[in-house]
Amino acid sequence: AVVRVHCDYTPSSGPVRLAALAEGGQVDLPKAPSRFAFINVWRNIDREHPVLTNPLAVCAADSVDLSDAWPYLMMYETRTGENYAIDNSNSHQHRWFYYPQMKWDEALVFKVYDSREDGPRFVFHTAFNDPTTPADAPPRQSVEVRTIAMWD
Repeated sequence: AVVRVHCDYTPSSGPVRLAALAEGGQVDLPKAPSRFAFINVWRNIDREHPVLTNPLAVCAADSVDLSDAWPYLMMYETRTGENYAIDNSNSHQHRWFYYPQMKWDEALVFKVYDSREDGPRFVFHTAFNDPTTPADAPPRQSVEVRTIAMWD
């Protein structure tokens, strides 16, 4: 669980990542799309227990002023990525949502990058320490899959 408010891309890292995926053959990209978005699908994979420990929260995109966002690097063995973090000085404006006790057959779908600049582009998210979590709660078991939507 990543207990840090972040978004998986920045205005510059989204196009860089799409190009790298196309170059590596993971994405068939015969021509540049007119618009693309990275969309995360997050879900519990524990069939016996709902998520009680470190649930995922998402922040309403229209409650974040991107002038409060700053990029940071993610260093991988074969590449360097760039994510967004947000300054907490305006956290009183942020509207957070989470879905308590998510079961294995439920999923949360949210956009982490959109190339279209005239609407919501980034959803900041984080795992968090829920104070109502029982002391004997099982560890969270979850998976996040990133998908790409492309428009012509």
